[in-house]
Amino acid sequence: RNLAEGFDDRELESLMVELLSSDAPAPSHSMIPGFHCTGCDHQVMRAHDYEWADGVEYLFLRNNYPEFDKLRSRLRRSGGSSAYCCQCSWKSSASDADLVDVAEGLRWRVVAH
Repeated sequence: RNLAEGFDDRELESLMVELLSSDAPAPSHSMIPGFHCTGCDHQVMRAHDYEWADGVEYLFLRNNYPEFDKLRSRLRRSGGSSAYCCQCSWKSSASDADLVDVAEGLRWRVVAH
């Protein structure tokens, strides 16, 4: 179909129902409200079903956080895991781990939001 031809109301409604009812994947990354780094003063980001690959460095995060498309070059798929980062630190952990446990050894704090 040529987009210049347009769609009638019935076709648009059908398309919207199809899109909204599809099993679209959940977002693969998000900022975690109330999870903050006291070192760089940034919110911690989580990439669901990923873990950090070898070769992550401070400057890589400094230059690419919070742009997931750029961070993805150092992530690998790993079901049941989550890759966490701020602008100065990174860590992989089980997706169901408590944030206090994820923060252990880092300057990440769970704060009220």
